[in-house]
Amino acid sequence: MDKWKIYCTFAAKLPKCGLMRSRFILLCSVFSVCTLFVLPFSAFGQDEMDAIKRDPTYVWGQGVAETLQAADDNAVKDLISQISVSVDSRTETEISNIAAGDDVRSSVSTTGNLRVSSSVSLSNCRRIVSEEGSYFIVLRYIDKLEIAKMFDARKAKIRDLIHAGERAEELYKVGDALRNYYWALKLVLSIPEEHRSYMMAESGALLTTNLRERIVSILDSVQIEAVQEIKPDSTAEANIVRLQFRFRRHPVNNCDYNYFDGYDWLTASVKDGVALVDLPGETKNMLLRVEYEFRRLWKSDPMVNTLLEQLPARIPFTQAEKRVDLTRTEPIEPAPLQTTKELAKEMQVDALAACNKKEVFKQADIVAPLIQAIVERNYEQVQPLCSENGWKWFEKLIKYGNAQIIERNELQVSSFANGYLVRGIKARFSFKKNNKSFIEDLVFYIKDGLIDGINFGLEQSALDDINNHSMWDPQSRLVLVNFLENYKTAYALERLDYLNAVFSEDALIIVGNRIPQQKTAEITAVDQESYVHNKLTKSQYMKQLERVFAKQEYVNIQFEDASVKKTSRSSERYEIVIKQNYYSATYADKGYLYLLADISDPEAPIIHVRVWDENRNNLMNYGEWVF
Repeated sequence: MDKWKIYCTFAAKLPKCGLMRSRFILLCSVFSVCTLFVLPFSAFGQDEMDAIKRDPTYVWGQGVAETLQAADDNAVKDLISQISVSVDSRTETEISNIAAGDDVRSSVSTTGNLRVSSSVSLSNCRRIVSEEGSYFIVLRYIDKLEIAKMFDARKAKIRDLIHAGERAEELYKVGDALRNYYWALKLVLSIPEEHRSYMMAESGALLTTNLRERIVSILDSVQIEAVQEIKPDSTAEANIVRLQFRFRRHPVNNCDYNYFDGYDWLTASVKDGVALVDLPGETKNMLLRVEYEFRRLWKSDPMVNTLLEQLPARIPFTQAEKRVDLTRTEPIEPAPLQTTKELAKEMQVDALAACNKKEVFKQADIVAPLIQAIVERNYEQVQPLCSENGWKWFEKLIKYGNAQIIERNELQVSSFANGYLVRGIKARFSFKKNNKSFIEDLVFYIKDGLIDGINFGLEQSALDDINNHSMWDPQSRLVLVNFLENYKTAYALERLDYLNAVFSEDALIIVGNRIPQQKTAEITAVDQESYVHNKLTKSQYMKQLERVFAKQEYVNIQFEDASVKKTSRSSERYEIVIKQNYYSATYADKGYLYLLADISDPEAPIIHVRVWDENRNNLMNYGEWVF
């Protein structure tokens, strides 16, 4: 019995000291899904276990303990230790197996600075159980072919990420391109060296080399220029500097960056090529880092999250650091109140829904004092300019972070429904409890001479996708744009009353919830499905939103890549598939939204179907299923 106690103690320590018995080496085997299917309890003898150990087609681990569960946990840990090794491409691992009676011990010599622990993702991890006196002996074993299948799934994921990166790069979406290429690079490095050597780019280069070159090329092509320095008021110690981001001579469509404001590192986003930073006065240059890792978004993809959490070391790209010269910026003092005539000169008639110059002047008469009131934070002046509904929106707006008007030229006026839309005013919103800021276009709906609604505008790429449907009636396109802007703004400003009104009572609502990781025997456990999709009633969905809004400092939604089609020529019912970038104080993800909406009444659209999915392809033919 003393011999068994000694062996049990040694076996329990195996995972901690990282010892390995098998010659089967898998570099970076951090598996994305963990489902251990346990075969029925069977009391095989030691001979059967020895046969498995001698069979070169299996990888195995053994555990000994006084309870079956503890022995099984130890066996799983031991199995993982056989598959877990260094993942650094420069790492050299030498394993020597030394026979010591019936035991096999391994000595491991590793050169490198990164070691990971595995989580099993195989659907056929088998178990043999035996008993020796008061101890249970468990052998966990798995066919090497099952491990190869898992790596094939990972390779498919890498291909998907590369294709997504290529499409983003073509559309000047720097953030999406960097994120997809970087995640693909990390996944390639998680594949065993012997398999990785066959992963080639179309150019013939190794895929790891090709992905590094793509990332470097994008970072080198990002040009950042400080164009304006805005002093909020005469007493302000910090200045707001406006930056222009360009990628291969085009405005950057999306990109995140970090910068040091003299006190802390802050995170912000670029919108349509425009970015802002707050810096102490007399600052002559600044250090800015273009984001490419996107750690906050790992959890939006379970395979990526499981792997990258085990491989947390950041691959450095010095090209991400940009030194920006601030000495050439044009200083701008706080703008004085613009007269109606001055503001009207800056207004343009929207080509989608033209209105005459007389109406432009009328809308300028309303917008000019509104803009100045926001700049001066004199909100009491705004209420007489608003309808009851408009004031509700405005109250929500001024509570949504710290609002600053950063641009107010080239305003567009469009005839819409029974009023007018005025767009083109850019504002930045920052938050006290979170080092994050957003730039949004403000869109005002003016009806009967009063402001009746305020929205956050769509990103330019989404606007272009809708406006490119030149065969559709201009008003229909404008109604679609306004509907999506209302929708995204309602989430940001927590307008449950609007959301409750826009969903039909019998709406089909399907939400995607990411399955949380569970820890079992120190294994990261994730179901084979990335997300679980649940059907909710309207009432259930509203209650869920109420809980989300209550615990978040902010929610922000950005729409891109809109695919829109009419369900029939004679109706105003549309199917919309659009990329949704969701941000909140504690969570972020990227996915795709399907909406089936009736916009025949521009002021009271109805959503009949709302479905979220992490994969765009799953939604493209969703409407056919609905009908």
